[in-house]
Amino acid sequence: MSFRSPEKTVADALLADATVAAILGTRIYPVLAPASAALPLATWRRQAVTRETTLGNTRAGLPVVTLALELYAETYEAVRELADACRSKLDGWGNAVSSSVSVRHVALQNEQDGFVQLAGGDLPPVFSVTQTYTILWQET
Repeated sequence: MSFRSPEKTVADALLADATVAAILGTRIYPVLAPASAALPLATWRRQAVTRETTLGNTRAGLPVVTLALELYAETYEAVRELADACRSKLDGWGNAVSSSVSVRHVALQNEQDGFVQLAGGDLPPVFSVTQTYTILWQET
């Protein structure tokens, strides 16, 4: 089953980037990471989609997806290094075509540091960075 996912195209671009791949390997997951996944890791999820229309009920412009990229690592320094690599790849990136979408432009909107307690409360907290991007895209 194929679905239109500019987020997956962006995740694939991160995996194809040598700097990001050197840190993450292939540990980038949609919405939720497996409990057995090693750190560092990343998850991505769609937060919103905006499709503007005119008063005549025709589409105006390109749809916009708001993407949350959640990054996790054992140390603050490690998660910041990962965040910097992801931002360097994605902020301003675009003109990529996958099987179902054309990503025109990606822009960082917000970045926030934090920490979380992963599943299994006996584990130590891990450091996190949440990056929010807007993706201008077109269905192919």
